[in-house]
Amino acid sequence: MIGAQETIIVNGTKEATEAIRKVIDAQPGSQSHLTERKNLDGNTAAWIVIATLAGQAVPHVLRFLKDYLTSKQVKKIKVGDWEAENPTPEIVERFLTMIDRHSKLGEKDG
Repeated sequence: MIGAQETIIVNGTKEATEAIRKVIDAQPGSQSHLTERKNLDGNTAAWIVIATLAGQAVPHVLRFLKDYLTSKQVKKIKVGDWEAENPTPEIVERFLTMIDRHSKLGEKDG
């Protein structure tokens, strides 16, 4: 599920994506790119953070990101094969629980 290196993509407001990018860039061995996607329909532009980070940093970044979910500043999150549109703190918490269970199973097997 969460490997040694993981790609995370976050779509949201400029304020949210800039804050998330700072947290990602503070993680050792992480790289990120922030870009603006222009909307042709005249709606507010979407901002996208694409980052590669160590698997163990994913839960930390997702926990930080949960603060932006209640104010609808994050529209979409993608981590590996997992994706959530209009994510809620509860959806992210369930994913974090899955990550935790998976890592504990890996510890028992190893």
